[in-house]
Amino acid sequence: MRIHSPSLAAIRDYLNEMMYSLVDLRLSSEIGLSPAGFPKFQSLQQILNRLDPAHQVLFRLFRLGETVDDASIKESVPGRIVSALMESEVLIRDEAGGWRTPSLLIVPAEGLLLLVNIPNSYPTASKPCNVWFDMSSYFVAKALPTYLGDKRVLDVCSGSGLQSLLCALRGATKVLGLELHEEAVIVSRANAMLNGVDGSVEFRQSNVLASLDKGERFDFVVCNTPYAPVIEGPGAPSTLEEVGNSVLLRLLRELPHHLSERSRGILGAWRAIGHQSSTYLMQSIGTEMKKNGFDAFAYVDRAPDTLDGVLRILQSDLQQRAEMQSDRISDIVESVRNLFQDSKRPIDGFYNQLIYFAKGKIESTVGGRAVFGLSAPVQA
Repeated sequence: MRIHSPSLAAIRDYLNEMMYSLVDLRLSSEIGLSPAGFPKFQSLQQILNRLDPAHQVLFRLFRLGETVDDASIKESVPGRIVSALMESEVLIRDEAGGWRTPSLLIVPAEGLLLLVNIPNSYPTASKPCNVWFDMSSYFVAKALPTYLGDKRVLDVCSGSGLQSLLCALRGATKVLGLELHEEAVIVSRANAMLNGVDGSVEFRQSNVLASLDKGERFDFVVCNTPYAPVIEGPGAPSTLEEVGNSVLLRLLRELPHHLSERSRGILGAWRAIGHQSSTYLMQSIGTEMKKNGFDAFAYVDRAPDTLDGVLRILQSDLQQRAEMQSDRISDIVESVRNLFQDSKRPIDGFYNQLIYFAKGKIESTVGGRAVFGLSAPVQA
């Protein structure tokens, strides 16, 4: 897409006038969200027939990713808005003369309008999902502090830019988002402009912390780790802690060098192996962070994942690595299965967790409450 400030501002104003976010909330409240964070495609498709023609066009384009014919566009959308959508390349013409997005949706979230990729579960998705957004995005957003005045913020694995934009709106003096995929960096910059905070947010393409200068320090860090890679490197993991969150483990080795003396943060870690709301990953992270002068606790919630589901994600990720041979992939997948099934430590499944950390002692953990969630708290 093309970042064009006047066009993005015109699109924002038009969607606000159309009460796009309100209509989206009304539709979502009726049909609900899937675990991926989006309404189920067929359910949303059916309910759109109850909308007026203008909103049908908007939601077919920007919530379903469908192609809309030229006549419907011209009848329902003002010409200046069509021009703005074309200028910013949010709307493109297909070979048959219809109009569609470049596999992008516009999702209302936490008072923002976000351009994100169409999820892989939608039949309208036409390319890999690099501008990631799912249910975890909502969870991390809800965990952010309500005020970040006078804070320098680092957002790792920034995706669509949701967390970065929220931190800027909550008073941060500097916000830097780091994201691996170039497409996500471009779209994040457009999202900052779309929401009027482009002057206080920067996005860089970066493999975890690689693009940071040696002297850059931050007071608050947020990281929503991706669902893959499940393991790091070409070898099979040897411990339970190594399964499910390899990006986070890599991040934590370098992060202390870029934290201020008043730093704190929130780290999303998904599908960690555990027992009774305590995960072995959290225990390992807590131990390592204490060595660097940090305290940590976590909100932990039971994940819907099964062992077979996690192994499928692992296999899919390994198959995308050019250096991996099929027999090696099978060996690694089987090794993880055996690690889970043969463990001498108790395991009752997988857990999602939001880890809060801070320099020094976290006084709110009075009584040793290291873990809290929807089941009985246990000591991590």
